[in-house]
Amino acid sequence: MPKWKCYRCGEVYDQEAPPETCKKCNADVSFWIDWTDARTPLDDAVSKFMSEKLVTIDGNQSAWEAARIMKEARVGSVFVTQDSKPVGIVTERDVLYKIVAEDLPAAHVLLRKIMSSPLVSIEKSTTAREAIQIMRDKGFRRLLVVSDGSPAGVITQEDLIEKALSNQN
Repeated sequence: MPKWKCYRCGEVYDQEAPPETCKKCNADVSFWIDWTDARTPLDDAVSKFMSEKLVTIDGNQSAWEAARIMKEARVGSVFVTQDSKPVGIVTERDVLYKIVAEDLPAAHVLLRKIMSSPLVSIEKSTTAREAIQIMRDKGFRRLLVVSDGSPAGVITQEDLIEKALSNQN
C-alpha cells in the first residue's frame, strides 16, 4: 500500500490515495509526497554504530582509578564488573557529581558505591532508532550492547549522531 507524507507537518498516511486534509495539521494539502519505505541509518542494527572497545573495572576499585582509566582510554565511562561480569556503569558525570561536587576523596570511594546499577543493555540486533528511544526514555547517554547475553560493546549518543551526520553527505 502506498504511503503519503504531508509536506507541511510530515504526517505519514498508509492508504491508496492521499487524504484531502491532513489530520495532524488540518491543512488542505494539495501537494503530497509519495512516501516510500526507504530505510534510514536509524533502521540499522546498533552493531553498525557501536564500539567494541568495552572498558571495564572491578567494583572494588576506586573512583580515582576509574577516572585514570577513562582518561587513558579516552572514554567517558567504565563498566563496573563483579566476578568479571558487568553489573554497573560509572561515567565522567558520576565522578563529577558524586565525588568532586561532594568534595570526597576519589581514591577512597569504591566504584560499587557510586555506580549506576542495574545495567540496561540491548542486543546487537536492536535498531539505532530503538536504542535512541531507550536512551531518551531513561535519560542515558550510553548503553551496553550484548550478543546472546554476553557483552559485545557499547553504543553512545555520540556514536549515533556521528553516523547519522556522516550519512547526510
